[in-house]
Amino acid sequence: MKRSPDGSRSPRLLRNTILSIVILIVVSIAIMIGVDTRSGFLKHIPKTWLDIVKALLVFAVGGIVSTILERNLFRISLNKLGPQRSTLFRYVARLLLFLTVIISALTAFGVGLPSVIFGGTFITVIVGLAGQTVFANIIGGIWLLLFRPFRVGDPIGIVAWQFPLLMPSYPHEAMRPMYFGVVRDINLMYTEIESADGYLQMIPNGIIAQSFLENKSTPGKHRIHFRFDVDHAVPVDTFLHEARIFLMKRFNDEDARPEVWIADIGPATYSIRISLFSDDHEEALKSEILQQMMRLLQQIKKKEEANAEQTSN
Repeated sequence: MKRSPDGSRSPRLLRNTILSIVILIVVSIAIMIGVDTRSGFLKHIPKTWLDIVKALLVFAVGGIVSTILERNLFRISLNKLGPQRSTLFRYVARLLLFLTVIISALTAFGVGLPSVIFGGTFITVIVGLAGQTVFANIIGGIWLLLFRPFRVGDPIGIVAWQFPLLMPSYPHEAMRPMYFGVVRDINLMYTEIESADGYLQMIPNGIIAQSFLENKSTPGKHRIHFRFDVDHAVPVDTFLHEARIFLMKRFNDEDARPEVWIADIGPATYSIRISLFSDDHEEALKSEILQQMMRLLQQIKKKEEANAEQTSN
């Protein structure tokens, strides 16, 4: 039985990634030990400078490891884990790497590990920085993964005062300034949302954690409503009657609750508002109803023209 290309590639890629990271860490530890011995020309360099060199080395190694993980390990298919667990795995790995780099950089300056982790000063600093941008986004990502207002793959809408949208000059009805898209990933800083145009929108986790969210993956019926204009030449009573008959036949369900109302009146047209509950795709259902409304308008106009001809004769 032959193995698929992806199945044979993933274990090899995983081994190479882990091996590269281990070699990189071992070499960096050896360099830091060599720096700490201060032998040879290093003994003439001030200790403060050496601490800075070690801290820079830590950040450099952390950046390389992060790049290797993002390019290799995090791209391996994690179908067995599922989208939610694979997202949690990636987030925890990124968070542990981030904390490891920060703690290692502090210890490079001579700060003891127990005092770094358990020291009151460290906790105070972390709590203080939690209100800042970076840590607010990290904590926001933990919040999203912990309480799960949405999952990877869910279509959602976001309303946030930080990202206002331009509204139409004459909106038909109340509109929310909402960004829609499908969740693709949650990393330390951003949540990746793919828009309907196929572009990735990177929204900070801290903003999403404080935003109004609309999860469109919820199963069951949802309200679909829209408006369109009808010429005054079409009798309103006739159109409302025929439209209600069509909707009652098309949606023969008590839960659908189709409604047809006059929403507004203009100089030459009046606006019709249709509202119903359905589990069908919103845009496809709107298109179907509007096509039928167009046929209905054409039929009514033909009848009115025929009646007008008979009356004139």
